[in-house]
Amino acid sequence: MSEIHNPDIAYISPSELVVHPKLIEIYGENESRPALEKSISEKGILESLKVSARTGVNVVLAGKCRLQIGRKLGISLVKVEFVKSNSPEEDLKLVLDFNLHREGGKTYFQKFHEGQYWESVLRPLAKERQRENARRLNQSNDSNLNHSLNEREYQLNKGKRVIQEVSDNLKISVGSYYKGKKVFDCILQLRKFEKFKAAVALEKEFNRSIDAAYKFVCNQDICDQVIDLIEAGSCCSIEDGIAWMRNGERNPFRRFKLNHVYQFKNRLRPELAIVGRVISITNEFVVFGFRNLVNMSLEVVNLRPRQIDAQLQDEPSAEQRKRIFRLMQKFSDVFPIQVSLAELLKLPILTDKEEVLLRVYESDVFEKTWEDYSKQIKAMESTNRNGDNIRAA
Repeated sequence: MSEIHNPDIAYISPSELVVHPKLIEIYGENESRPALEKSISEKGILESLKVSARTGVNVVLAGKCRLQIGRKLGISLVKVEFVKSNSPEEDLKLVLDFNLHREGGKTYFQKFHEGQYWESVLRPLAKERQRENARRLNQSNDSNLNHSLNEREYQLNKGKRVIQEVSDNLKISVGSYYKGKKVFDCILQLRKFEKFKAAVALEKEFNRSIDAAYKFVCNQDICDQVIDLIEAGSCCSIEDGIAWMRNGERNPFRRFKLNHVYQFKNRLRPELAIVGRVISITNEFVVFGFRNLVNMSLEVVNLRPRQIDAQLQDEPSAEQRKRIFRLMQKFSDVFPIQVSLAELLKLPILTDKEEVLLRVYESDVFEKTWEDYSKQIKAMESTNRNGDNIRAA
């Protein structure tokens, strides 16, 4: 039973206390806090639990871990401090206020749970301030133009200030908060649709890295299929799912091969040719080289697999490509020629002028000229070395 020392402080049996549901929702039902458990086993629970008795039930608003450890260690009475609250909304506010600077590292998922709450509190306040400022603005003298402009600028910055305040509370940057919100919302959606395995896996990836989780959920091709794999039990983590996708039969990149040429059903843009060559395959994109028909230059386009509506074509420049590879080997020590030849390999089909360039590189005149030039360079280098040796002597 309770041992009350004063109206606000009491020593209560752990069995008489229940934990506020929001604490469990944000921080989990069972947390591992070995350092705190060691301290309590040696010194007892030193800091009182914050409790609301508004409904006649002793609801813990702060101190969930201490209560759980106390129960585990068989502590008969725990110190609580009763706090005043007049509504469920006020209970919730106290939960977040008390745990804002909670000891022990919070996960990103826990922080964004808190952020969701802070936004729900701060945005209505910001809107009310905006309405109040709008009323003051309408009442001000119309001739005071500078004042009006300053007020309008003040209003425009309101939204930013809310996000900045939430980010400051969570101790993360505004950019990370924007990215993290997208991941957090995705996890909540997975839970809503009862995809609990995927929700747990994404939460784990989120807690490891906001950036990695954000890139994952932004890549719709990979994200949807990895979620299906996890729900089917084929893998347990986002990392394993991505690796499986990269190497397994469901890999959307699997049908694309480097240097293959595809004819698209429709032009991607009016100025681009309808055929493109695969010049690179990254973690997110199949990279195509297209001919720009306006200036005849090479144009590189990154496409996700789901964006590619095209059919594989027979190689249209097979003989030319063999000649290009021979020339690249022949002029392997000449960087400008290497660059020009490498760019030719990215184009689906060569023009007549580019064919002429190939013939120039292959011609005896060009080869002889280049050999003569190379001899002159070697002679100059030899002369310079001899001069350096004489001066050194």
